[in-house]
Amino acid sequence: MECEKELAAFIRNGVGRRPVQSIGRYFQGSHASCALGAAYEGMYRLPADVGTAHPSKDLAWFFYCLDVVKKCPGEGCKKRLSLAAVIVHLNDDHKWTREEIASWLEEEPLPSRVEV
Repeated sequence: MECEKELAAFIRNGVGRRPVQSIGRYFQGSHASCALGAAYEGMYRLPADVGTAHPSKDLAWFFYCLDVVKKCPGEGCKKRLSLAAVIVHLNDDHKWTREEIASWLEEEPLPSRVEV
């Protein structure tokens, strides 16, 4: 559960740096990020123009919980994906705010890590 709480804290930190939510992209312009983009921004001080940064690769190295298979908490959704994919899915498809995603991460315990 500590992994999820730390990830949530980085998302919240990143939201402060890029206040607009991005849908379908990790970063959009100099003021927008999705939930995983916000976590990446919360960990690293990024330039305004991030370019083609792909945060999920670096974040997975720090947060083992991103590889855990999790059921989507979205209303009526039956998808089971890695936590990283669920976060993107909640951001892009269910249109959860980054703050809602962070709150869900703080409240929801994850099952033990799935061996690949």
